[in-house]
Amino acid sequence: MRVRFAVGAAVASATLLAACGSSSTASSTATTAASSPATTAASGSGSNPPNIPNNPFAGKTIRLISSGAAGSTHDLALRAAAPYLAKYLHATTDVVDMPGGGQLLAWNYVAKAAPDGLTIGTTDIQGLLANRWEKVPNETPNIQDLSYLGFVGGGVAGGAKVLFSVNTNKAPLTSIFTLVQDHTTKVTYLGSVGDVSVPMLFKIYNVPYTALTTYSGSLAELQGILRGDGQLSSKTWGGSWASFVTSGKGKVLLEFSMRKTWGIDKNVPTLNTLLKQDPPSTASEKAALEANASALDAGMGLFGPAGIPANKLKILQDAVKWTVEQPGFIAQSQKSKLSTAYESPQQEIAAIQAGINPTTEATIRKFVPLSTGVAS
Repeated sequence: MRVRFAVGAAVASATLLAACGSSSTASSTATTAASSPATTAASGSGSNPPNIPNNPFAGKTIRLISSGAAGSTHDLALRAAAPYLAKYLHATTDVVDMPGGGQLLAWNYVAKAAPDGLTIGTTDIQGLLANRWEKVPNETPNIQDLSYLGFVGGGVAGGAKVLFSVNTNKAPLTSIFTLVQDHTTKVTYLGSVGDVSVPMLFKIYNVPYTALTTYSGSLAELQGILRGDGQLSSKTWGGSWASFVTSGKGKVLLEFSMRKTWGIDKNVPTLNTLLKQDPPSTASEKAALEANASALDAGMGLFGPAGIPANKLKILQDAVKWTVEQPGFIAQSQKSKLSTAYESPQQEIAAIQAGINPTTEATIRKFVPLSTGVAS
């Protein structure tokens, strides 16, 4: 779906766009911030944006490309941000959902756009790196050359990906520390083909495991856990998986994060805690785990093609930072159970640089198999 937010102009249209020559389609719905009571009220909350001398975006249309489908985290985050970006830039913002290829369709569309700042899109920072780590045979953009704008970090509600288990008092599933120290009990993990976090953790810590990756989606994996197909899965906190824990049927063993504590439950260790208490055998393995977790912490980024002029890039980065601070954006994001923690372009770039370090990348590839699909 496409949603259009305009400053000072009424816009109403609905269009289906063919993207990148693919048979997949980008869907869209247009609305007008100026004429919509809901968006007008939201846009009016918070501080007024500063004046931008010789504003190169005034009166222009900026396409915001969501790499997820309608109703996805990416779609919802852009819908929440669009009216504020439009207000700051004195422009029209046009939200276009472009799912397909595990986000690659949207990523390549944005990466190949003209470097004028008028086409930007969402990405998972860890997803960009995971596709590179796994040497996916699909065409992927040169992630070190892209223009990063910042956005919101840590994924949905509770932050980065977490490791769920059934609620059992039987070792080694009593705690992450017991699990990584026990090398005799084989566990079964339900997850996607492109997962990096769990296979790398288990292989580095010599946890004997079997991976089941034939499930159609997240809900199917949860149903598999509940009927006893396996004991573990890894997802972001929210929805049915959160209910799995709060109902007493499951628990969280670990958050794959370099933060000191998990925002939902401070009693749940983060990877940062595990690395300090029970570090892996080599410094390169530790760096590999840190790189993946730091990329997950960087969360959802906004990016543009390489080569956006410095003056335009700075304006876009400032617009994103201002947007994330607005009460209306925060309220809408919280309503949609999205993260509201700002991540700067510098944090995103640091995560990318750590992930493409040759030694770190080589170490990760030792523990993560070549994917026949797209990392997720």
